Amino acid sequence: MKKYMFLFIIALAIILTGCSGRDENEKDKIPPIPPVLTPHLGDTGDPPVEYGGQLIVLNEDNNGIDAVPDGDWIRVLWDPFKDTDLSHVRIYRFNDFNPEPVFMDSISASAHYYLDTDTNIMERVWYSYFIDLVDLAGNTSRSDTTSYALLPKSILISPADNSVISPLNMSFKWHRIGSVGKFRIIFFDENYNYVWHKDITTNLENEEFEVIDFPVNTAQQYAGQSLRWRVDSFEYDADKEEYMGSESNERIIHIGQI
Repeated sequence: MKKYMFLFIIALAIILTGCSGRDENEKDKIPPIPPVLTPHLGDTGDPPVEYGGQLIVLNEDNNGIDAVPDGDWIRVLWDPFKDTDLSHVRIYRFNDFNPEPVFMDSISASAHYYLDTDTNIMERVWYSYFIDLVDLAGNTSRSDTTSYALLPKSILISPADNSVISPLNMSFKWHRIGSVGKFRIIFFDENYNYVWHKDITTNLENEEFEVIDFPVNTAQQYAGQSLRWRVDSFEYDADKEEYMGSESNERIIHIGQI
């Protein structure tokens, strides 16, 4: 009996050892498909652009790395990940003055973007980002790099936030901060759908700008509704062959009935 028990224990040990070896050998060692950061494709109001083999109508969610109206921050966007067994994303940043990459944050792989809210971001400095994508087994893959530089935000003057204005006389004023090549005053409906914009090439002698030719027909369509508006700033960097930019804080207007 003791002999059989001894043989049983040996056989069990062999089986367990064999299973353990197979688990180790079968462990996932394949890294995720390398992520792709979305470059700055343009801005809301621009003509459609081709990206990834498709023609894209640009909006606030798909135009790539960009400024945001909420603060002096940069939003880093990436294309949808192709793997499903993902854990988290590690974000790194560097710039021309500090070329050594710095770890910024670790966020869930379910996120579609990262918002760099560092209060020390400097204007007219190109910040570059890349990410490491980590799967559930700990394998990693690294993305490409995208870059963006912020301009000073314009200061909105009038109308005041939550003002009620006539659709027959819609006038908007703002104050320029610093030298900027172009402004875009842009309007969205209550659901952030694009409504209208106007581009203005700046005269550096002017510090205050005004737009009074909002289309009356468009304004009448939104009578009794609310619109969001802001002023975007653009400046072309010839060395980088890219645009820097900023987005002012937003205001809401309520369009009165005719």
